[in-house]
Amino acid sequence: MKIPYGESNFNTVISGGYVYVDKTAYITQLEDAGKYLFLLRPRRFGKSLFLSMLEYYYDVAYRDQFDTLFGRLAIGQHPTPLRNSYQVLFMDFSGIDTDEGHDTILQRYRVKRSSFPTTRFANSTSIISKWNWNAATRSAFPIRHYGWR
Repeated sequence: MKIPYGESNFNTVISGGYVYVDKTAYITQLEDAGKYLFLLRPRRFGKSLFLSMLEYYYDVAYRDQFDTLFGRLAIGQHPTPLRNSYQVLFMDFSGIDTDEGHDTILQRYRVKRSSFPTTRFANSTSIISKWNWNAATRSAFPIRHYGWR
């Protein structure tokens, strides 16, 4: 029995034979919930793995892997109409030090966006550019102070 400690990629967990607590039944509840979601869980409680699972469920790029990844899980038995119907732009901010700032986030966004050459994006670069990074850093200070990034 392999425990997926520190592993946040859903495909790796399922394909690698790791123990996985099936939370796919929550997908239907998420689809029925409001427009904005807020996932509040303590550290090491599987937030990143849950988001990775959503990426594999909704991303059209993984349509051919649906049965392999979700076949034995709750959502695989009762998929929603929205399965594999979106192009997902998955951004992971966990490795960004708040001292790196705005330019690092902007560069990572541009790299991710280049994966979708035929997709037209809103002018998200200007949205990111207008973000007041200094205010965000100040508000994150108490979190950084206690060892959280």
